[in-house]
Amino acid sequence: MSHHGAVLVGLGNYHQGVPELDWGAREARARKLPLHVVRAYHLSEATMPWASTADRAIVDDLRHAAQRHLDHAMRHLQEHWDDVPATGAIEDGLPWQVLVDHSADAAVTVLGSRQLGAIGAALLGSVSTVVAAGAAGPVVLVGHPSGIPAEYPEIVVGVDGRDQTEDVLGFAFDHASRHRRPLHAIFCWTPDVLATAQWRNPQPAPERADRWLSEVLAGWREKYPDVEVRRGVVRDHPVSALVGAANGQDLLVVGSHSRHARIAALLGSVSQGVLHHATCPVAVVHPRVAAVTA
Repeated sequence: MSHHGAVLVGLGNYHQGVPELDWGAREARARKLPLHVVRAYHLSEATMPWASTADRAIVDDLRHAAQRHLDHAMRHLQEHWDDVPATGAIEDGLPWQVLVDHSADAAVTVLGSRQLGAIGAALLGSVSTVVAAGAAGPVVLVGHPSGIPAEYPEIVVGVDGRDQTEDVLGFAFDHASRHRRPLHAIFCWTPDVLATAQWRNPQPAPERADRWLSEVLAGWREKYPDVEVRRGVVRDHPVSALVGAANGQDLLVVGSHSRHARIAALLGSVSQGVLHHATCPVAVVHPRVAAVTA
């Protein structure tokens, strides 16, 4: 069944999936879209290639457990988000592969995260890490809660000037507008050795970098006049700068420069770095790939 345009939630185990359910439902409400919840299950890849009686029994148990988990999730949505149209399904397949496949049709894919840490998650191949690297559209990992609404938390977006900059800014401005949040755009100017020497006073970022960032944001400010915007050019590594700026904020938005899930999960790119260290939800924005027609 196609769920094109829905907000997709990959239902995990951490806190029974409630953080990603709540975030996804809130996003579906803001976008005026339905919510679709998927719970995947799969027999370990370490088993024999042929099916045995024991394997079939294990798969049955996994299917029943997945259905119970999904039923609990749907009850939660009905009790707390009854105004959001929601459907759910269980699927037999590798969880990361099921969600990557569904991401092509989803408006945004939402996952929970156990916050294993950069090394642990990469080596263990956590579902959230692999999906964030290989999905076909925006992925939001809800490893930590958003900032307190009463404190007017910001949408923090990392701007790096690469080809994806427009996709990343488009998602960030749209999200800020829908949720009535201010936006903080950050460009990280990598320090040179002399600039960071202890015997020198801290050096300001080049004025041309600030002018460039202002020009990049100008068109988006015109398109979203309702969004309050501030910008900053920071002399720091992107991971530490973005994680620090996003502490206690609503959402951190970054781009992803690899569509190869396994490689990106092991390389420790900026997007992977912030996924494991940020203390608020993180959106990893992938450019949409146009369908190829024969």
